Amino acid sequence: MAARPASEIELVKKRVLSERVEILIPKGFEVMTEQQMDFAYAKAQSRPSVIFTNNNLISLAFNYSDNDADQDMVDIYSASFGKTYHKQYKDATWFGDGVKNINNRKVGYLEFMKPEMGHEVYTLVFFTDVEGKLMICTFNCADRQKPEWEPIAKQIMLSLKAKG
Repeated sequence: MAARPASEIELVKKRVLSERVEILIPKGFEVMTEQQMDFAYAKAQSRPSVIFTNNNLISLAFNYSDNDADQDMVDIYSASFGKTYHKQYKDATWFGDGVKNINNRKVGYLEFMKPEMGHEVYTLVFFTDVEGKLMICTFNCADRQKPEWEPIAKQIMLSLKAKG
């Protein structure tokens, strides 16, 4: 199956996390069912609040955490997550991390390729404060899908609008 050019992937505006966040999501992506999440996160200590996926090949997960956060703390979380992820994924290939200004808000991000179950997974994690709590989004796809989906993942991140 040949990769579709990114220009053919239509993005639609969605409101998630009880209307707190507006973001572009690829058309045709569905919210993962409780059963799918139970299976996908069986071994995980915590699982995301909501996950959008296209048949589990590509996922966009939102985790609205209990961790306190505000705009001043985004830099602190960015440094902390950077250290943690670099330690946790020693074999990862890093493309970048830091803080960007997106729609007049600080948004931290980490972008890398990590080995997982015999293949590589492209991951873009981005996070900001939403109504006093930390919200983390994680985009994942297989390495073979990265050329097509990396620009889409970045477009999704740049579309983020969150309530302060």
